[in-house]
Amino acid sequence: MLKTIVQHSAKLVAFLNALNLALYQPQIRHLTQILDALLVCDREKTLTNLSRQLEDEVHPKNAADFFRESTWERKALSTARKQFMVSRLLAVAKTFKEQLPLLISIDDSLGEKDKATRHLEGVAFHHNHNEGSSKRPTYTNGYVYLEVHLQIGPLGFTYDTRLYLREKTVRHLNRQRDAQHHLHYRSKYALARELLVELQSLLPKGYPVYVLFDSWYASAKLINFCRRQKWQVICAIKSNRRIQKTRIDRHNLALKHKPYQQIELEAVDPHRKAPIYYTRTVHGYLEDVTGEVCAIISKRHPGDPSPKYFVCTDLTLSVQQALRYYQKRWPVEVDNLYLKEALGLGDFRLQSYEAIERWFAVVTLAINYLQYEQMQAYLDNQKVISYAEIIRRHRLSHFQLLLRKVIADALRTGQIEEVIQQFLPVASWAVT
Repeated sequence: MLKTIVQHSAKLVAFLNALNLALYQPQIRHLTQILDALLVCDREKTLTNLSRQLEDEVHPKNAADFFRESTWERKALSTARKQFMVSRLLAVAKTFKEQLPLLISIDDSLGEKDKATRHLEGVAFHHNHNEGSSKRPTYTNGYVYLEVHLQIGPLGFTYDTRLYLREKTVRHLNRQRDAQHHLHYRSKYALARELLVELQSLLPKGYPVYVLFDSWYASAKLINFCRRQKWQVICAIKSNRRIQKTRIDRHNLALKHKPYQQIELEAVDPHRKAPIYYTRTVHGYLEDVTGEVCAIISKRHPGDPSPKYFVCTDLTLSVQQALRYYQKRWPVEVDNLYLKEALGLGDFRLQSYEAIERWFAVVTLAINYLQYEQMQAYLDNQKVISYAEIIRRHRLSHFQLLLRKVIADALRTGQIEEVIQQFLPVASWAVT
């Protein structure tokens, strides 16, 4: 494997310095090595593959000990990271022509692991609602995490990711732990609320906020919590939720002779036409939720037998604007793709729950670096560049440093083959 990293990225080092992390220098050195390797490595992000990216190759055990035995805590990394990224996003938002609301998206994601994986504490069989059904549920061996994403206009970032453990899994793990190290079960609602409480303390008072989530999180508890923070909610709901004591799907049948309001949403793909939906609305009180809401019945076409249902607590918004805000949940899916596919969130081989939590914190920091660079690029040229382009530029800069290093060493020593062997051993590519 080519040893690509001969010198750490100056931009990455500057980003880490700006965070003022409460870590010792050896810990920061390990963190920098792992982050840089995560961005450069184009293979599975195992600690062995990451260490092979470095000119001064680090033994994988040293990298593993950074997660397993080092004294740093996840909060030492995540607290400073979140404070910095929130303040940075708000600062960039001030350059927009008008004040745009902060959109908070909440979602969870399932990452698949091999069926034979049994001894990693963050891995268990979880219900896969994307593949199964209520009649034939499907269970997948893997990990589940909750994500909160912040978005203002065209820019945003991953606020945090939290590993979720089933209650059964927590009980099983606690049988093998002493009382001092017992884990505590936290539902997805509890994890979401914990993250929102942290976030509330970082936002300026009176800043307009909309919280977005799908029907799996549309509980009365979460909606009421958001409303107590003076935040608005736009969420999907299931067909059995009641407005004015009547199921929303019954309202849909009762309004079948009423005219539709056609609305045009934003095109996700610039090469396709903007989608048009047919909507009707119902105003009233959602069961167990404080305050009146606007329920939206949305269809792809007038004869659509499976409409989607939404609730918006801000009665001043038009239906079009409410659904356009709800569209802004898409960056969460982009985050999930890059976290799992490009940055190796699920490539951990760490056994303990605490070590896996630290791995999640480091990978989240890696995607935050991409999002920080995206903000910087926007300030420079008022264009949003993709994460893929930022990764490409990061790898290209390392390749240029490598070429300079190889050429300089070859000119200095005159031993071309020995220099090549130093960075690309024959055994890694020769054909026998």
